[in-house]
Amino acid sequence: MTSKHGTQRGFTLIELLACRPKPWRRPVRSGFTLIELLVVIAIIGLLAAVLVPSIKGAMRGATKARALSQIKDLDGALKRYFAEYGKMPAPAGDNGGADKLYLGADQAKVIEILINVNTNLNPKQLVFLDLDPAAFGVKTTEDMLKALAQGKAYQDPWGGDYGILMDLNFDEKIAGTTGGFADIRAKAAVYSGGEQKDEKNPPFKTW
Repeated sequence: MTSKHGTQRGFTLIELLACRPKPWRRPVRSGFTLIELLVVIAIIGLLAAVLVPSIKGAMRGATKARALSQIKDLDGALKRYFAEYGKMPAPAGDNGGADKLYLGADQAKVIEILINVNTNLNPKQLVFLDLDPAAFGVKTTEDMLKALAQGKAYQDPWGGDYGILMDLNFDEKIAGTTGGFADIRAKAAVYSGGEQKDEKNPPFKTW
């Protein structure tokens, strides 16, 4: 740079800083590009393909576990009633007769005995089975009792009636013709037809 006296001098620090070129900045943009959106969608699709079957499998397993637990509880209630009274929790007149499979409204009558609603056949008023009203699709115990009184059976998680078989002639077995099954060496037996409602070859049973 030339001074007013004609001599050459260098730039001052302030002048150098003032002339310093500004760094290049990438222009700011908003949103995603189409390619980025497609990549995100593809990742979500892959995650769904992996996770959905696992979630469904876990839910199916939980449903099966609930059915097995309910069958076990019901079978235990039948046996506890027999131990207490020396007979099966069957509607009046059935004990001493032919072995029988209880479904539908007949099964509902058995449940009423076990939960201490029918006190004529449960004079000690003992509760042999504790039920959740949700098993009958209702929220309150009162609504559950109404459903039972109307003949609604105790159902498995798939909406099929739990089958209850009883040795009513007390020969230590449930006859093979009962429900189409072979002889069952038990005083009582319970089954669920499962998701496919297979009554002939139930996947969940106590024998």
